[in-house]
Amino acid sequence: MSEPRQPVLLVVDDEPANLQKLKRTFVAEYRVLEAASGEEAFAIAGREDVDLVITDQKMPRMSGIELLKRILKIKPDVMRIVLTGYTEVEDLIHAINDGHVYRYITKPWDPVELRIVVRQALEKQALERENRRLAEELRQANERLSRENQALQGDVRRFLDAENIIYRSRAMADILDSARRVAGVDTTVLLTGETGTGKELVARFIHRHSRRAGEVFVAVNCGAIPRELAESEFFGYRKGAFTGAVGHKKGYFQVADGGTLFLDEVGEAPMELQVKLLRALQQGEIWPVGAEKPGRVDVRVVASTNRDLQAEVRAGAFREDLFFRLNVFTVRIPPLAERRDDIQPLVEFFLERAQAKMNRRLAGMSAEALHLLEAYRWPGNVRQLENEVERLVLLTTEGDTIEADAVAAYIRDDTGRSPAAAPGAGAGAVADPPVGLRRQTDAFERGLIVAALDACGGNRTHTAARLGITRQSLLEKMKRFGIR
Repeated sequence: MSEPRQPVLLVVDDEPANLQKLKRTFVAEYRVLEAASGEEAFAIAGREDVDLVITDQKMPRMSGIELLKRILKIKPDVMRIVLTGYTEVEDLIHAINDGHVYRYITKPWDPVELRIVVRQALEKQALERENRRLAEELRQANERLSRENQALQGDVRRFLDAENIIYRSRAMADILDSARRVAGVDTTVLLTGETGTGKELVARFIHRHSRRAGEVFVAVNCGAIPRELAESEFFGYRKGAFTGAVGHKKGYFQVADGGTLFLDEVGEAPMELQVKLLRALQQGEIWPVGAEKPGRVDVRVVASTNRDLQAEVRAGAFREDLFFRLNVFTVRIPPLAERRDDIQPLVEFFLERAQAKMNRRLAGMSAEALHLLEAYRWPGNVRQLENEVERLVLLTTEGDTIEADAVAAYIRDDTGRSPAAAPGAGAGAVADPPVGLRRQTDAFERGLIVAALDACGGNRTHTAARLGITRQSLLEKMKRFGIR
């Protein structure tokens, strides 16, 4: 580490004896420059990195105040001290008030007092410089964050914007047509489909095409909330409702008031919460924990599930009345295996985004590699495809093309031994996977979980959200894969 820079003082006096006395006072602590006139001092200040000037006031041709005024114009950061006689004090008042002078010392000056004043001036200067440095760093950081935020917003808008969901298939076009029609009617919508198919994207699409487009969109994963906290998280609580309730807290319904509440994986909501969800949907009323009376909310609910809710109803795991209330208008999001036309545009999008994220530039992807991705069945749907593209970008050398041999072994194995559509099968039919696929898929899934845990600092709730699964599902998978 380099030594700290020694402060530079410029002492100015037309009397040689006074000049030498000033130098002797400070030479042990600072680098001292000397000048016998205002003109000489101004020239030195122009070419040297001076921190502080001590000048006599009464000098021929250029007074001390005039000198400091000139230095102020070229180096406003320099601290300025004037040595003056008692009779000259009044002449300094305006200069001090205008900020030209940090301090004046009357003659005859005391070396100890002068050293103290200089030390205080330099400390003040150092603090001001540090404040300016921090302010500049903050300004630059804000500008950088603003640019990154704009880029991120553009990225998010590209993927989530109502008119820019990435698709090419007829199936997705039909889904968005249906979603656009139902968006204009303030009714409950149930989105069904496998994990990773893009149900939240469609929910946001509905919101942005509704009369509530200018209001808030709140997304909640029903399976990620601990059972004991579910009621207070959804409906809020009042101060004093329980130990630790030191103030009022809004629940998700209150936060979403006027807008849209997206209940992701609603099939995982505990039974006791389902009762209260039904009341909120039917009557537009919520009862915060500890409240003496219910409150009204105006919320449009869009729900999603990867479960067969009718089967859950038959099994007694989901309330039938809530199912009927949610199932007013159902939109099924097909798995990626049923809309293979979407794979290429999704790959192109994820490829571009991954390169930007990693600050890398590749030559592209070979036709054979793309063919393997298009032929694979994608049990993890769009989310799995995105992860695979990120992996490919990470493993490919800068400037090179992503080749087929870089595509994950489980994909090559699956597509090599069992084509996506067997001879004579209908469109979209997928053959049975090879015997070893489960083992390979498990290994890949375990790797994703470990990587997500590392990225989230071991926080399991954040990891589950990052992977798009519930916390309980994450814990079960960690146990199955022996992850601690």
